[in-house]
Amino acid sequence: LFILSILIMLADSRQAHAQQAVSGLLLPKVEQLNKGDLSKQDLHRLANELERIALAHPKDWHTQYYAAYTYIELANHSAKKEIDDLCDRADEFLKKAMLIRPDESENYVLKAYLLSARIQVNAMFRGASMGRESKEQLDLALRRNPNNPRAHYVRAMGIYYTPAAFGGGKKKAKTHLDAGLTAYRQYPAVSVLDPDWGRQALEKLLATY
Repeated sequence: LFILSILIMLADSRQAHAQQAVSGLLLPKVEQLNKGDLSKQDLHRLANELERIALAHPKDWHTQYYAAYTYIELANHSAKKEIDDLCDRADEFLKKAMLIRPDESENYVLKAYLLSARIQVNAMFRGASMGRESKEQLDLALRRNPNNPRAHYVRAMGIYYTPAAFGGGKKKAKTHLDAGLTAYRQYPAVSVLDPDWGRQALEKLLATY
């Protein structure tokens, strides 16, 4: 029994050390992402770096999540002809993140965000179907965490940039932007690695009113 206890303690210690190592690798990159206003070149570099970390630590949720998120951000800063390939890459990591944490609200927000990037390739043909799917993903996110600020932000952004003739528009987005800002202000920070993106972009949209 004593030997078994020692082995368990050693295993826990190794796991904690491994988690510390991953956190050390991720934290400076996550801080860069959270600042926003990154160039395409910066995002390309971060995507490559985060991909390497994610491939080296395939069972860690944060590594998969941030690799996916960075590829989506890169897609949002790229030419239309590049978007689908970048979103396909993001989707590979997002699927792994979903397997690790199936009920994580942030996964569904990121899926909706990925779909909003794909819509840019051809809004006329993709807007209706992918917009509907994006809304479904955000509904799933909010069902798991009604106070997720990124869910409100991505929904507001989708409405804001959808023409009023198709059910969107600046006026309709305001309620969701306000809900998102309230959620950002109240959202508890559980870990320095937890997602914290979107607030600056949401505040920029609110500043247009």
